[in-house]
Amino acid sequence: MAGSLFQRLRSLEPEEQILNGASVVALVGVFLPWASGHMLGSDRVVYSGLGFYTSFVGISILLIHIFVLLITLLPLAGGPILIRKQYREYVRLFCGAQATVLVLAALSVLAKVTFEFSRMEIRFGIFVAFIGSVIVLFYGLLRVQEQRRSQVRELFHHPEDSSATSSRPDQLSHPRPPPPPSAPQPEDHRLHLNL
Repeated sequence: MAGSLFQRLRSLEPEEQILNGASVVALVGVFLPWASGHMLGSDRVVYSGLGFYTSFVGISILLIHIFVLLITLLPLAGGPILIRKQYREYVRLFCGAQATVLVLAALSVLAKVTFEFSRMEIRFGIFVAFIGSVIVLFYGLLRVQEQRRSQVRELFHHPEDSSATSSRPDQLSHPRPPPPPSAPQPEDHRLHLNL
């Protein structure tokens, strides 16, 4: 079962793979350290995205990226489809934008804390979550544009063109033009002068 799921994941489009991979990166970034240092003379502390002042934001980011992954993984595993195909890319775009805004909000909170407590510093985990969320947002936007292009192609695609080419793929849908007529022979006009 796991082997077939992995094979189905590998058969996804490259944009889809990158989008889901970035969502996994953002998920990992939530568990990595977001802030560390000494607060008010305490021992050194390290906080992930699920701790400190940003815990609710970190939980929200975690749930958003789990939802983005479930949109892809559940149908591949034979489960129910969470979002219809026509709305799937828009939902992913919205989730990517929401996660990016939430990471920026958490970053602003952590920046304020590090200004107030000089021995606290922002760690790499929040930047990993930010990069993953931005990639999800970017590829969500690309997927929405591709979906719009395909809808426009379907709108302006004439059904008779597809039936003519699908029933006779070896023949062109337009008849061949007749060959050009052969060139006439030049006439022989000799002037005979009688002298």
